Amino acid sequence: MKQFKLFIVLFVLVTFAVAANAATYGYVVVRGKNAEQIEREISTFERLVKTWKNGEVLYTHTVKSGFAFMFKKVVSTVFFSGDQKSISALLTSGPYEGDYVRDVVVRFTFSSLKSEDNYEGEIVTTFTRKYTNVKKAIEEIKGKDCASMWKSFEDSRARDYKKHLAKGRLISPTASVVFYSVQPIEENRMFGLTFEEKKITSRSDKY
Repeated sequence: MKQFKLFIVLFVLVTFAVAANAATYGYVVVRGKNAEQIEREISTFERLVKTWKNGEVLYTHTVKSGFAFMFKKVVSTVFFSGDQKSISALLTSGPYEGDYVRDVVVRFTFSSLKSEDNYEGEIVTTFTRKYTNVKKAIEEIKGKDCASMWKSFEDSRARDYKKHLAKGRLISPTASVVFYSVQPIEENRMFGLTFEEKKITSRSDKY
């Protein structure tokens, strides 16, 4: 009985130690009209984050809209990790809008044409994956292009991938991803990206 109680105590202590050392995740939104100014602000923010325990900027998603200066808008959403105390202080008294990031749901959509002439329409495959760690979710897209997204799709869902092949090849393939907080509903949408053969487009998010 004493050994069992000792085991429980040790288990609780280890659990608390792991939790204390685990990274906490969050995001902030940086807005402005000048892209260079936004980049400088994000660089300053990144230097701050690196001073924290487990501090790291994981990903920056930027959407630019408008042409004339009066209507131009740049919105960057910065995802980062750190310790609970530092992130709490930033979110409660810092200059940025933001929040914690916990469970993340990513919706993947892969589409391609059935034929070269486009008369037969598209083949579309959509699925979602849930991540308890936003860093793992971001690894699904970080540094990738259309070809590597489709390669990941082929490796993980070979049967679905083969449905997209027309005479053994892909025709005009695209891959789209949308990140949601907790549930894949529009009000929880964080950001989206579309991967095409020659470009990657940042899609407007809720901000």
